[in-house]
Amino acid sequence: MAEADSPPTVDIPNISKNACIAGSWLNSNKISIYVERLKKQSNVKYDPTVHVLRPEVILFSPQLRKLVNESNGVFLSIQKIKSSSGDVRPELLKHSKQYRSILRACIESLQDICGKSLSDKKESLENFLTIFYQIECVWHLTEILYVDVVPGDVVLPQLLEWIKFHFPSRELMALKILAQKTIGADLEHTNYWEAVIGCALHGKLDLVRALLILHSKADHPAFVMAENVLKTMPVYNVYGGYSVNEFTMRWKHWQLDLCSNVNNNAFIIDTNLEMIMKLISGKQDILWQFSQYTDAWYELLAAKLFYTSPCCKQPELSHHANSMSKRWQANRPSDNAIRALMENNLHHVIKEIQYMGENGWFAAHLVDLLYTCGKLKILDKDQLEVSSQLHESLILEYGNTLMGHHSLWQCGASYLIHCPIQGLARLEILLQSLPMGSEARVSKILDIARDNKMDHIVTSICKIQGIKCIKQGRLGNALAWALKAQDSGFTTYIADEFLKYYAENGKLECRDLLENLGFCMMASDRLTFLGKYCEFHQMYGIGEFKEAASLLVSLLVSNLTPKYFWSILLSDAIPLLEAKDVILSSSDCFELLRCVEAHGDDPKFQGEIEIFRLAVARNLARALSLEGCQVEH
Repeated sequence: MAEADSPPTVDIPNISKNACIAGSWLNSNKISIYVERLKKQSNVKYDPTVHVLRPEVILFSPQLRKLVNESNGVFLSIQKIKSSSGDVRPELLKHSKQYRSILRACIESLQDICGKSLSDKKESLENFLTIFYQIECVWHLTEILYVDVVPGDVVLPQLLEWIKFHFPSRELMALKILAQKTIGADLEHTNYWEAVIGCALHGKLDLVRALLILHSKADHPAFVMAENVLKTMPVYNVYGGYSVNEFTMRWKHWQLDLCSNVNNNAFIIDTNLEMIMKLISGKQDILWQFSQYTDAWYELLAAKLFYTSPCCKQPELSHHANSMSKRWQANRPSDNAIRALMENNLHHVIKEIQYMGENGWFAAHLVDLLYTCGKLKILDKDQLEVSSQLHESLILEYGNTLMGHHSLWQCGASYLIHCPIQGLARLEILLQSLPMGSEARVSKILDIARDNKMDHIVTSICKIQGIKCIKQGRLGNALAWALKAQDSGFTTYIADEFLKYYAENGKLECRDLLENLGFCMMASDRLTFLGKYCEFHQMYGIGEFKEAASLLVSLLVSNLTPKYFWSILLSDAIPLLEAKDVILSSSDCFELLRCVEAHGDDPKFQGEIEIFRLAVARNLARALSLEGCQVEH
């Protein structure tokens, strides 16, 4: 563990030992390192290179992407349970099994890929496999001890199932021998006794009996007695109808009979048989002689409990686990975590699982499950409970890690959102540091910002995107971003760009967008003017001249018209004034005359001002005549 506690050393190339190194946080989990030039160190060679440091994140490997995404779904489902009332443990047990199912699928996928990989990639894949094997094993034990608590708190039956699940090789070996149904299997199969001993250590007594029946001396009284001993051995079952005390009395009586037979050398005919019967009778000195048939100290622990303390309860595990693991000299993080689980020391469990090298996935999800179960009670050095702070810090760190990936950042955001104290503040910083990329990606960033009421981020990002579109000459897209930003000043600026483009080129850009602005037209006065002017062109284009004229006059009297656009509006009125039918009324003509007096000094309009005045005079005469006739009628 000393090595795990020591911080790693990172060599940075091309930097002098005498240089002053500076660093800056970039985003998420990246830090830039560079040489800082100081006046008093003018003799030091300056290297302008910026080195970017970030931890290796194995979760970013394509092979583990599915694990990250699927576990995110389970995590979010658990967050909904937190607000539920009543006993939520059955639901949490189901979610714990879902996590383990995801882990198992990940392991099987890695095994499949590893089998097909070239040697250069095989090492890293095998490292992934080791990590996730250990994670699954620790998670399963946590589920047994803290989530799926059985009545009476007798843990051994579940511990044996745990051992069987994670160390299946001897059972598979036994099934292979049994499938051949060959009498004298001990002579035909060199691994016969390995299979028998392995099954005995795991408490698989039915398989041990079946294998002994295939022994070449199966008819000998010693083997017959052994088969009968195994057949009559009491095995505790919480639902078996016996209390713990009643079962213990039956079991001790059975064990005394077996010890008597062992002491009388009833099984001396075969050394392996005798050793197995000594193991079953509870002689602990024989246990370590079988350690060669096990892969972990907790296999021996389960065997010891099965044959010496079958009604062991969780509080009693600590003593047994300590003595066994120390003698085994087990010191891997997974070994330490398993021992700490059995000691009910969750603080130490959390510390150890963070050394497993999977970038916080395990700690974040397991601690969240335990916290929701109400099993997490962590005290600091002053004996103050810090469970909620620890819970949040692990999820915060994991979410922060995912935010550093180009496609997993949305997953990361969902974790930060569920950190009530610091989560939203962290998310706010990280959202602004994300590379924008495509518009689809930007839309996803905006959705998260909006959902979490980060309006200033929405405005900022939309303005950045709008300015980018303006530089690319995409005014329609720029307007769409300005409307999303709900920034009237920016909207006015873009609407002006549309009008100036029309003033210079005589063409309205993005007609489809402008004709369908709807209520968005009210975002700014200038956009309202642009939208109405576009409507004027639309009406004029389809021959609805009366409506077009009415719109034009309303624009002229609205005081919304920019100074540079008056001459265009007045020029647009000339064809309507000179139309065959009288379209503009006398009052409209007076408004036009007032407008030309007030705004007709534009140099661009000087060539048309006389034509305009003449057209207004003619239309006014026709309009007055027509209106006079209508009054007489």
